[in-house]
Amino acid sequence: MLREILQGNAEKGTITQIYGPPGVGKTNICIINSINAINFGKVIYIDTEGGLSIERIKQIAPNYYQKVLENMIIYDVFDFYEQDKVIQKELPLIANNASLIVVDNITSLYRLELSDEANKNIMLNKMLGNQVKTLLKLAKTNNLAVLITNQVRETVNGFEASGGTLLEYWSKCIVRLEKLNGDRLAILEKHRHAGEEKLRFKIVERGIEILD
Repeated sequence: MLREILQGNAEKGTITQIYGPPGVGKTNICIINSINAINFGKVIYIDTEGGLSIERIKQIAPNYYQKVLENMIIYDVFDFYEQDKVIQKELPLIANNASLIVVDNITSLYRLELSDEANKNIMLNKMLGNQVKTLLKLAKTNNLAVLITNQVRETVNGFEASGGTLLEYWSKCIVRLEKLNGDRLAILEKHRHAGEEKLRFKIVERGIEILD
């Protein structure tokens, strides 16, 4: 299952969460999945950090990048409330023609809104939870894949995914990415039908090269 995700075949009908520190390859995996998914339907890509690079798409798919771009619906969102509007109001209107929804990154704008105000944070947590529930409903109803990336927060033993148990609960597949001696390590932490898996890979011009 881990190899399939890295090679662009995220599972349909559920949410796959990929988390890890900056520069570890999360967006590259999203792009690879997007390039593959246009063979089966439209790709809806919500970019919250400006990380989606047209040049990177050209590098990975030099012979048919125009077809990829023609079949991608890209939302550049700049605050958490805009993200909420896109997911709750706009995606349900267009998801029936899609094979993949990407939210890269689902927690970055959410974290910017967090404050010392308890009531506001409760509202933000509820909004985030409702967004993920909507994404899962769209995945199941339309038999499409949902791929979300997530930031990390430091812990005593390293790092963990942001969003706490909320995102962990609704994501039926979770992949952790780490940097490893110049390469990358992907760890399948959670899946309905598979145990833990690990794969080493590196980021190359044409995408990702699996080393194991």
